[in-house]
Parts: sequence; structure tokens; C-alpha cells
Amino acid sequence: MESSSHLFLSDRPEGDDDHHADTDDGDNDAADDTDDGDNDAADKRGAEAAESYDDVKYLVRRNRAASRKRLVSRIKHIHNEIHKPVADAVRDHALCLLPARSIFRLSAVSPSWARHVSSPIFAHTQSRSHRSIAGVFFGSSVDASVAYAPFPPASAHGLPDPALSFFPASPIAVCSSSNGLLLCYAPSSGDFFVCNPATAAWVAVPRPPHNPGPEPAAVLIFVPGVYNFRSDYTIVIGFRISGARSGIFGFQTFSSSAGGWWISNEVCAAECLLPDSGIAGGGVAYWRTTMLTVVGYDPAEDSVRVTHWPMNYAVESRWEIGQMGDGGRLFCTAVTEEVVQVHKLLPKSDQWALVASMDLKQRSNTKSEEEEAWEVEAGGQLVFKKRPWPMRFQGGELEVLLWVQGRVVGVDLASKRVRVAAATEAFGWSTWDDGRGAKYVPYISTLAPVPPPAAAALTSS
Repeated sequence: MESSSHLFLSDRPEGDDDHHADTDDGDNDAADDTDDGDNDAADKRGAEAAESYDDVKYLVRRNRAASRKRLVSRIKHIHNEIHKPVADAVRDHALCLLPARSIFRLSAVSPSWARHVSSPIFAHTQSRSHRSIAGVFFGSSVDASVAYAPFPPASAHGLPDPALSFFPASPIAVCSSSNGLLLCYAPSSGDFFVCNPATAAWVAVPRPPHNPGPEPAAVLIFVPGVYNFRSDYTIVIGFRISGARSGIFGFQTFSSSAGGWWISNEVCAAECLLPDSGIAGGGVAYWRTTMLTVVGYDPAEDSVRVTHWPMNYAVESRWEIGQMGDGGRLFCTAVTEEVVQVHKLLPKSDQWALVASMDLKQRSNTKSEEEEAWEVEAGGQLVFKKRPWPMRFQGGELEVLLWVQGRVVGVDLASKRVRVAAATEAFGWSTWDDGRGAKYVPYISTLAPVPPPAAAALTSS
């Protein structure tokens, strides 16, 4: 029995049991260390997650508080607007829609109104908000004088000095108008001026590099944009290249923000730019030509665009260009023997689209009274009884100007409303030769300031 018991004893050296016991203890300690490391990492990740969660909750609470604060502020503003006195509501929201002369009269209502009207921010807002045509400036071909024919009521659209006698030079010719500013020219000295006739503010413009001659084809571009607080403007003058008989025209541009002139490298073949046809629209200067085309020069892009007129081969049509609406789109009014049509130039295209048409029923016994010159039929259609002459126009409303028997007639294309300004009374003349050869400029009455040109810049070509 004793010998058999030795069969179950392992043949190991002494000390092996202690060695293995120590190894097992080491493995257990390593495992414990690993578990502790994993637990520490997990705890760290948990702490970071909790911290991130707390940050998210803080951001959500902060955003909700800010949103709640804005909502409460908006509700308070609406409440204050609802319960605002009528006088304050008119001062804050209605005054900017009126012409300049009406605003000057209403500034005497109270000291708060006077302070509100005298603010430069209000002048900037009013020049952007009021866009209807107030009247038309005419240049006499007899003595080179200037006269102004306002639309009624004269108390709203009149001017303190319609003859523009505040200029140092005389005589003065009105070349162009744009959103309340006028571009004037002194033929005797060759000087240009920019003014606001509503405020009698004016500045002199440096002379252009090329002499424009006695009748410059000049266009004033003034866009009262949101960020144009200084009321900066641009002047574009087309001039002949290589002699008086040349049909090639170049363009020289003045910028009030830059303070100098530059000459474009772009040219166009136009035979002749008609000086009294220039109009600004969408930041582009446009002229009619003797080739029955419209030339447009964009000073921002330094590009030229030539478009054919919309009447094709109806060469007997009377036509004129203008600008309507807030988008600065170019329009054309054409008058034939049977109809008065208004077309608009499509964007980025040479095509015209018909937007309005008014019939023309000529009668030999048409009298000179206003009620006999046109009539509105039962369907709301406006019918002229004498063939009118189209006129340049520029405004924010859909209104075209026509010359009818010695009167300037404004026709609203949407409502068919008709306004009349008696231009012959402005000059004291008994007749006007159907508008042919007339020098006129449409005018919008605004409070736009007239900024002085910036530091003179070098002229470059």
C-alpha cells in the first residue's frame, strides 16, 4: 500500500509549488490592474460624457433663454407699435413716403418731427422709399433758361427755386436726373454740377478728359441702395472717337466715391448717340441712336450692349426709352398711328416684351381742353384722341410720360390713372411744337444728400 501511494506523486523538483503559486498570484494582480485601468478609462469616459451632456444642456437652456428674450422683445415692440400715438406712427412710417416739399412743411408739426426729418438716416430712407415722378424740367431753346413743370398738387411737388438760380454759373442746362439728383452743365465754361433742387445743395464735378461739346450725351446714375449712405453717384458721358464724322463712340466715367474720371476701353458703332435721350436704369446708362438701336454702357462691368428697338420696321413710330419699377428695368414707349405701346427689355436678352397697349383714335375736331384729349372707356381702356409724343420717364411706379397738346401726361399702367402737368404754363408760351426738339428731364423729389467728390484720382484709359 505504501508503494502504490507513490504512484500519485508528481516528479517535480522542490519549490515548484511555490513557483506556480507565485505565478498565479502575479497573473491575478495583472488582471486586477487591467480591470482597474479599464474601470478608470470607463469612469473617465463617463465623466467626459456627463460633462458634455451638461454642456449641451447649458447650451440648450441658453438658446432657449435667448429665444424667449427675443420673443418677449418682439411682443413688446408689437405692443408698443399697436398702442403708439397716431402722430408718432405717421412720423416713423409715413413721412418717408412723401415728396421733399411736403416733408419740409410737416416738419413744423412738432420738435420731434423736425429732429426726425433732419436725421441723415431719414434722408437716406426717404430717397429709397419715395420713387414717384414729381415733375419735369424743361430747357428753353430760346434763351437757354430752365423751367419746372410739377404734377399737381404743386404744394407737394413744387421746388423752392425751380429756375436753379443757386448755381454760380449761368446759363445752366439740365442733362440728366436720377432718383432726386440732377446733372447740370454750363455750356459757357464746360463745367458739370450735381445738385438736389429740393434742398438747393450742389457740388462741382471736375471736367472730363474729353470735351463733350455743347450738348453732352451725359447720364447720371444714382442708386439709393441700402448701403449707399453717402449717396455716391456715377456720371457716364459718351463721346465720338477720331473726329466729328466718326460713328464710333467711347465712354468716360466719373465716380464720386473715387473722385476722378476714367476712360473705358470699350467702344460701339452707333452713328450718333442722341444726347437728350439718356436715361439710367439698373446702374446702366442708356441712349437712343439714329440707327434705331439702344446703346447701354455698364460702368461697373465696363461693358457695352447694343439692342434693336422693339418696333422692327415701323420706322414712322415715335419712340422713347425710360425706366420703371424697383428693379431698374429698361422700357420703351412707341407711338404709331393706331396705338401707344409700352415694351420692356428682358434681362440678359436683346428681346422686348409688350406690357401695355393704349388705343389711338384720332379726331379732326379734337379740342384743346384736357377732357377732350383722351378718355377712359367702359372696360378701363385708355384711348387717346390725338397722337401723343412719348417722353423719357424714370420712377419706381409703372408710369409713363406722354406729351399731349402742350401738357405732360403721366399714365399709370396698372390703374390707368392720369396726371397732367401744364408745361406751357411753366414757360408762359402759348404753344409747343409737339415736343419735337424739346429738352426735358423727369424729376423725383427726394432728400438725397449731394456728397462732395472724394480725393481726386488719376485719369486712366
